[in-house]
Order: sequence, then C-alpha cells, then structure tokens
Amino acid sequence: MMQRNYYALVAGLPDILPEDKKVVSTSVELREMLKEEVHPSDYKLVELLFLPFDHINLLNLLFKKEAEWDDRGNYSREMMEQLQDRKTFEIADLDEVPEYFFDFLERFHGEEQIDNFYKAEQILTEGYYAFLDSSKNGFVKEVAGYRRNIANVMTALNGRKFNTSYDNALIGDDEVAAALKKSRTRDFGLSTEISDIEHLIQIFETENLMDREFKLDTHKWTYLDEITFFNYFSIEKVLAFILKLFIVERWMELDPAIGKEMFNQLLKGLESGFQFPEEFTLTYGKKK
Repeated sequence: MMQRNYYALVAGLPDILPEDKKVVSTSVELREMLKEEVHPSDYKLVELLFLPFDHINLLNLLFKKEAEWDDRGNYSREMMEQLQDRKTFEIADLDEVPEYFFDFLERFHGEEQIDNFYKAEQILTEGYYAFLDSSKNGFVKEVAGYRRNIANVMTALNGRKFNTSYDNALIGDDEVAAALKKSRTRDFGLSTEISDIEHLIQIFETENLMDREFKLDTHKWTYLDEITFFNYFSIEKVLAFILKLFIVERWMELDPAIGKEMFNQLLKGLESGFQFPEEFTLTYGKKK
C-alpha cells in the first residue's frame, strides 16, 4: 500500500499548540482534530496510542475507585459503565472495542474473579502489547516492542535491587523476558537484543527518582526522533508527535517547569526538522 503523506498537517503541527492561541492545547483536542484530518485507517493507529487511558478508566470503574475520568480514553464513560457487571457487559455493543478488552472482561466477570487492581492492569497491558504486535504498521510494532522492553528491564532492575521476585510482573514471554528471568549478568545478556541496555541501566542507577524519570522520558523522546528521522510527513511522524505530547502532559503535572521546557522542545524539533518535497512547495507555497 502506498504511504500517505500529510504535508499540510505535519507542517502545521508547530502552530497548533502555541500557548498564546490555545488552538489545540491537549492530546484530546489533537485527537479530535486528527479525526477530521487523516485517513480513517490512519486514525485507527492514532486511537491505539490512547488505549492505555481506557485501561485506567475501565479499571477505576470495575474496582470502584473514586478517580477522575481521563478524557484521553477513546471510549465514553456511558459505554464503559456498561462493562461493570456481567449482565450489561453481555448485551453491550463492543464492535469497536479491541478483542483483548473482550477477553479481559470475560475473565474478570467469569469464574476467575480477578480481585487485584494491579493484576487486572497487567492482564490488560499484556493484551494491549500483544494487540499492537499484530499491527501491520511497522512503527506501531517497533515502538510497542521497545516500550515493553523498557518496562520489563526497569521491573527486573528494581526486583534485582530489592531482591524481590519479579518474574510474574514481566509483560509477555519473549526472549527478552526470558533473559530477564534467568540471567544474573549486569545486562542480563541482552546487549544484542537491546542495544541501549547499558544506558537504561545507568538511568536506573540514578538515585533521585524525579531525575531518573526525566532521563527515562528523555531517552524515549530521543528514540522517537531516531526512528522517525526519515518520516517527514507520514502518519508515523504524527504518531511520534502524540507520544511526545503524552510525555509533555505527564511532566506538566509532575513539574510544570520541565513540562514547559519539553513543550518548547517539541515545537522546535518540528520546526527545524522539515525537508519539503517539491510537490509540496508548488502546491502550498512552502520553502525548502
């Protein structure tokens, strides 16, 4: 299939998030705009990135937690409330919900009776990564695998540091997870499978937790830059922008000063990273 390019959309991304205009200031508003701007099949990829927020909304309902509803979820509260008990779940219209959601709810409302929030979260997360791994989009698959590996490495390092069992907390059962369970070497014998494993270990060894989180998010940000270096106007560029915006939003809550700095970095990175093709120059009057 021929790759679709969104020249005007991507070129305009630096202009849709200015703090003074407030045209689009959140990932939710960006998603709503993209629904009208990109091809329906590409918009499905956009929705994939927001699914983890649906996980939390669903779990908060199922476990009756008094938590604020996260609008970044794809599904409405009204729809999610139908999934709280077996009867309403069985008659709910779940055509648009990923299959792993349905499988999880079958287990939750079945004889298994999952009564632990974090276990339920892990089941959903495992289903999510398996779902992303089946995607036909190479960017989605690669980013999913990378993020899963980072999460597993950090879990293993934490377990090793505090001498606690972590095997059941790992996501998936691939070669990386197997090595994390068995190896006792510093890098778990993963230098071939994860080229930046040593850097991840150094990040983990950062004593200050906020500094560690900042370094880890910066590492993820750099990774997104690297894998989209030649994706100038494709949907992959848009997806990477969304993932970076999630990082910005996280830091706006953790530390507004850092969040604002990342926000500016996000805009500058886009403004300096374009190489416009000739047809875009002729059509839209942009300069190379």
